[in-house]
Amino acid sequence: MKNDVEEIRSAIDAVDNELILLLQKRADLAVQMGTLKHANGVQTFDPARERAIIDRLSTMINPPLTRDMLLSIMHVVFSISRSLQARKSIAYLGPQGSYSYEAAALIFPCDAVLLPQPSIEAVIEAVMAGRADLGIAPVENSTEGMVSQTLDLMVSSRLSVVREILLPIRHCLISQTTMNKVTRVFSHPQALAQCRGWLKANLPGVATITTASTSDAVLTAAADPESAAIASEQAARLYDVSVLAANISDSSENITRFWVLSRTMTVAAEHAKTSLILTLENKPGSLYHALGAFAEKGINLTKIESRPSRKDPWEYVFFIDLQGSLMEERVRKAMEAIKAHTREIILLGSYPEGGIGE
Repeated sequence: MKNDVEEIRSAIDAVDNELILLLQKRADLAVQMGTLKHANGVQTFDPARERAIIDRLSTMINPPLTRDMLLSIMHVVFSISRSLQARKSIAYLGPQGSYSYEAAALIFPCDAVLLPQPSIEAVIEAVMAGRADLGIAPVENSTEGMVSQTLDLMVSSRLSVVREILLPIRHCLISQTTMNKVTRVFSHPQALAQCRGWLKANLPGVATITTASTSDAVLTAAADPESAAIASEQAARLYDVSVLAANISDSSENITRFWVLSRTMTVAAEHAKTSLILTLENKPGSLYHALGAFAEKGINLTKIESRPSRKDPWEYVFFIDLQGSLMEERVRKAMEAIKAHTREIILLGSYPEGGIGE
């Protein structure tokens, strides 16, 4: 057996040596590419290009390697390559340990300075004002629906969506005390809503108190011997607070969708999702005709959400996600057709459609 182990280790060492040489070559090419991008005013963060690489490499792998394993490797490779071109500042809903932080760290593990913000509004304002290059904002949860604050702020921000991140959410009950001594539970409103059934069954009558983020809740619970927080296991480790119960979401398929926001729009050509905001003409059939324009072109709408316009009473705007790129002729023709039925069209972005953990 000893000889077999040494033989396999020797083969692994030889592969590692090859990997280092190839990574060095990739790093040298990344530096060259960065020089070209800077000279031509091109953004170093190119989610569409990264998605194309992942899709291409996915066709080349075989078990035991999986796409998830490939993603874990390539997220770091992409981030290191970008770090050799330019470091980004990323605003996110903090403090450290929030799910927004996890989303940011997933995509930008090596090439970014992460800037915690006290609210979603502050995240968007930081990007608009140029204090951050990019922002991470939660936009939708698979069980609780759209994050209305993000949608409302996007109407006026004129920021662009350049990427989406689908992050699995694993809520934990976190506290310095035991379950029977908890008198109040702190967390973000979405997290409390996602665990309302578990709380009713396991902590009936305990008060629930909202915080700006899940990591804010953990900081509160760490200082209050009678309280608990709903947050991630990572947040519990970060602030050295015990996990009393894990995976307490009412739905096992709990996923939050985040947008990466930028002052500059980039358009993905393939495997794209396009998001837009419509303000319709105030006349019968406007919504019907607007939606019909997409149906006529065979375009699938994956999300339609109405929100008050905050301009005139009883006036609404419609947030729409569709499968397709602005580079596709059918999408461009549909967008042209809906102009007759809308007062305003705000294009949020045409970006790579994400998968879970991407």
